[in-house]
Amino acid sequence: MKHTLQFGKWARGLCLGLLGVTLLCGCATGIEGRIEARQEVFSAYPSEVQERLRRGQIRLGDDADAVWIVYGEPRERLRRMDASGVTEVWIYKILGYNERLYPTVRPVYRDVRGHVYGSYYLEDTPEYEWKEVLRIEFSKGHVTAVQQTN
Repeated sequence: MKHTLQFGKWARGLCLGLLGVTLLCGCATGIEGRIEARQEVFSAYPSEVQERLRRGQIRLGDDADAVWIVYGEPRERLRRMDASGVTEVWIYKILGYNERLYPTVRPVYRDVRGHVYGSYYLEDTPEYEWKEVLRIEFSKGHVTAVQQTN
């Protein structure tokens, strides 16, 4: 039983590590792909802005195209209206491990024909969920706030 639990933790760690590497590699090649997709817009930026975007950096005042080139399409978009006007919010999320545990019912014993004997027990099963990692706010088409989650 102890070896099974250790293998489960090891396998979970390996899967999360592979997911992280995939996301990092996707980001590195993704920027260049998005630059190609909007080459005309990208070419209109001054050379120092182009280099900054290639490094994956945005700043307050950048337009939505610059943010799209660096981060791609957001998982969610919201619009908020207040006294100062309309604010558009782009929310970026990743699929991550949920620290909370959800109970699941498991049978204690099942015979060859599939009949269940004995009682059931609860097992804590980890789940995955979308976690917000970045929120970017725009006013009049330009970045006014960036909020990043650790």
